[in-house]
Amino acid sequence: MRFYSKKQIYKQIALFLSICALIVWCILGTGASLAWFTDTSPEINNIFHCAEFDLVVSHRITDGKWQEVDSHTKIFDEEALYEPGYVQVVYLKAENKGTVPFKLSAAVNVNGCIVATNVFGQEFMLQDYLKFGITTADSEEEMKNSVPNREKAVEIADMPLHNYDSETAVLNPGETKYIALIVRMPEEVGNVANYRGDTVPKVELGITVKAEQAK
Repeated sequence: MRFYSKKQIYKQIALFLSICALIVWCILGTGASLAWFTDTSPEINNIFHCAEFDLVVSHRITDGKWQEVDSHTKIFDEEALYEPGYVQVVYLKAENKGTVPFKLSAAVNVNGCIVATNVFGQEFMLQDYLKFGITTADSEEEMKNSVPNREKAVEIADMPLHNYDSETAVLNPGETKYIALIVRMPEEVGNVANYRGDTVPKVELGITVKAEQAK
């Protein structure tokens, strides 16, 4: 007959419990792994469509050609002399070269200005006395006809520059919209925007073209 000390008995019990724990762990681990790799969904409810959102904006340069616009492109005449009766028209072309329709809007924004003093000794900013207008067309010819002369441009440009945003137009994939932006100083402004002194008033204008995905 073989006798075991209490110490040996405790070691055997510990070894037996360790083996049992290992077997249980293997069973649970295998079950979890099988569940992870074999679980399936009986129905797929989520469908995702990848779409390319691609808006290209160009402006018409002096020779009648179109030049693509980026954030550094000078659209408005930097040497413009804004005085009562001055009118400037800028022509843009917006193209949807992507795969989804979007709502398009445009506006003129002020990027910077130089405050000057008028003949009455009052400080003024040019943008406070400018008017803005916009018209859109489906073709270049229609765009030109929408602003055929100075009188029509004056009629269109009747909104304050600082709070104007155009109406939205839906532009479908492959479609093009033509835009005429007009900035003018009304003749009735008078000497309130006529500067005196060494500081020449200046306003830096830019454009904002916003595209929002149409539902």
